[in-house]
This record gives sequence, C-alpha cells and structure tokens, in this order.
Amino acid sequence: MPGSPGGSFSTRPDAGGRRLRRVLLAVFAVAVLLVLIAPLSTTDQADSLGLPVLVDKSQIRILTTIAMFVVMATAWNLVGGLTGYGAFGNVAFFGLGAYACAVLVDPHKLHLPMLAGIALAPIVPIAFAVLVGLPLLRLRSHYFSIATLGTAVAVGEVVKNVEYLGGANGLFPPIVRRGDLLFLYLMVAVAAIAVGSVYLVLRSRFGYGLIAIRENEDAAAVLGVNTTLYKVAAFALAAGLTGLAGAVFAVWNSFINQELGFSLDFNIQMILMAVVGGAGTLFGPVLGAILLELLLQALAGQGTVAVYAQIGLGLLLAVTVIFVPRGLVDFFGGSSRLSLGYLRRTLRETSV
Repeated sequence: MPGSPGGSFSTRPDAGGRRLRRVLLAVFAVAVLLVLIAPLSTTDQADSLGLPVLVDKSQIRILTTIAMFVVMATAWNLVGGLTGYGAFGNVAFFGLGAYACAVLVDPHKLHLPMLAGIALAPIVPIAFAVLVGLPLLRLRSHYFSIATLGTAVAVGEVVKNVEYLGGANGLFPPIVRRGDLLFLYLMVAVAAIAVGSVYLVLRSRFGYGLIAIRENEDAAAVLGVNTTLYKVAAFALAAGLTGLAGAVFAVWNSFINQELGFSLDFNIQMILMAVVGGAGTLFGPVLGAILLELLLQALAGQGTVAVYAQIGLGLLLAVTVIFVPRGLVDFFGGSSRLSLGYLRRTLRETSV
C-alpha cells in the first residue's frame, strides 16, 4: 500500500511527481529557447531573408516585462522564501537602482555609457540594504513587514522631493532607438543571473544557513549560524538583483519617476508571483512571474473584468498560502498536501 504508515503521506514527491517535474523543466527550457529566438524574426536580416515575423513590438515588451518580474520575484524569494522574512519593501531597491542608473547615464549629470550605468547602479540599493537591514532585520514577523513597507514609501517620497533627481517630474535617460531586442536580452540576462544566484545559494553553506534561520532562528544561532550576517547578506543580494532590474527598466523605459520606480503595484506583484509559484523554491518565482504576468496582460484594459481579476488575485494568494504553501511547483510535483500527487495517492488508497 502506498503512503506511510498510519494513513499519512510523505512530503517527498513520488516517482510520478519527479517525472512530471522533469517533463515540465524540459518544456520550460524549450519555451525559453523559443522566446529567445522568436524576436530575431523582427530584425532587418530576417526581413531580407523573407522570414515571417513571429512576434511584434508589443509582444516583445510583454516578454521583457515578464523577464523583469522574474528577477524581482526571484530576488524577493531570497528574503521572503529562503530566509522566511516577509519583506514588503523590496520595490525600494528597484526604484533606487532605476534612479541610480538614470543619474549615471544622464548627459547632464554623470554621462556614463549605458552598460556601465546599468552595471554600477546596483551599488546604491546594496548599500541602502546594508544600512537599513542592520536595524530592520532585528524585527520579526509582521513588524518587519510593516517596517520594510514604510521604508519603501518613505524613500519614494524623499526621492520625489530631491531636485537633483528630477523632483516630481522624474528623470529622462537617453532614448535608445530600436532597442527593443537589446533590452529584452538584457532583461533575460539579468533574469538568468538572478535564477543562477539563487541556484548557487541553495547549494551553499550560506543557503543552508538561510533555511535554518527560516525554520528556527534561535536554534540556528545556537548551531553557530551568524544570523545577522546571513540575513543582511541575503537582503543585500536581493537588493542588488532587484536594483539591476530597475536599472535596465530605467533605460528601457527612457523615463523614471517616483510613481514608476516605487510602484506599490510592482511591490505586490513580485510577492504574489513568488508565493503562488513557490516561495523557497528555485523555479517557483519564475513560474509565478510568467503565469501571473500573462494573466494580467490578458486582462489589461478589460474594465470591470480587470477589477474583479485583482480581487481574484487576492483570493488566489489566500488559497495558495493556506492550502499550497510552497506554490504551484510543489503542487505539480506532489509534495504539498493539496496536490495532484496527493489526490492520486488518495484515490489509490480509497479505490476498491
């Protein structure tokens, strides 16, 4: 009889769940390859060869946005998923990275090359994360969440009132003409860096320390984990990755202001994507970002339907947290109690 003694089931995915995960990973790899190749059909070289155009500019913009949210959700996962600290203010890192890049590349300010500005911009959110992380990460539970949200709002208001940063009018980085493909591939590269960083963290002593903090911080400290150092390092790494996405966004959008850089919508979406996809997992935030952004894009401009969709996203978050706390990744893998694997095993147990 499958399952563990006493009628309870193992939390490990069964053989079918592992096979399904491998299939999904293969499908995902093929999809990413197609996404990277399809935009090349819009180039002049493809047109001269008479190749059909597979995507238009609006679709390239959607793909770039999805890649951006992959970065943001994956970065949030380092703090909220692996470390267990529900950060509600990571959008501050996005805004700081965007503003830093805009200042660096602005012809009337520092006037650095675009790629140099993007590469240097994350230094600002990293420094900010270390500065505020030391006091904030002493808080726990909802106290930490509220403090990070308040910090993000406060930083946005300060930036809005600094004349050097454009004040309420914002900043206008130089326009890169015909840069659709460039920014798509730049954002995909940043997404690859973010996912690769989490992959390395998960397989390192640092990652084990973060998971230990999430499970029991006091016990982790007793075992010799420098909890303050680990938490601040995770916070800084998340800030750097999020700030890098913000830097690319600033030059891609050719405009950044307080409402865009410190958007509460971005803040909510990155958290929702990570939680629904699977907080604490490697590919969960990626899956959540892809599915939810496609859903939001499909519902955009639908009027009343879009409003109800926002309510539905809130309900989806509540259902996920209660029934599938490790998200869609474990739902399809069979690790969560409410999962396809669980239902299959239940049917086998109760079948005549």
